[in-house]
Amino acid sequence: MNDSRQKGFLVIEILIAGLILTASIAAAMYLFRMGYVYLEKANWSNTISVKLIQAANIVKVLDLEKKSGIEDMGEGVSMKWDAQLISSARPMKGEAGEMVQSMHIISLYKVNFSLAYRDSAREYNVNVFRYKSLSSPEAGDF
Repeated sequence: MNDSRQKGFLVIEILIAGLILTASIAAAMYLFRMGYVYLEKANWSNTISVKLIQAANIVKVLDLEKKSGIEDMGEGVSMKWDAQLISSARPMKGEAGEMVQSMHIISLYKVNFSLAYRDSAREYNVNVFRYKSLSSPEAGDF
């Protein structure tokens, strides 16, 4: 009788060990999946970060009078931007009694842009200073 009880406990011990092993494998698979998802998001974030310098250079040469646009940055990254004129002025130059307006208009824009790659996006904003000449060398006004 003692022998049959031992065989019953052995079967229960094997079943419990199998359940523990199955739960361990399931937990490990879940952790690997989550690790892959977070690694992929980190790669997306790095791709956007690499394009930030390029985006800053593109903002410098954009036609900000268009007010908004979308630029393709390559490698699946796109930049959506919008510009708002903060202030514009035509400076004065000369002595106190003989002030003359400059032949340039200076403008300050606030540019908001976002870099998007797959499901990730980052928002940025920057102020851009521009000047525009009112005369051209062909006109001989300089």
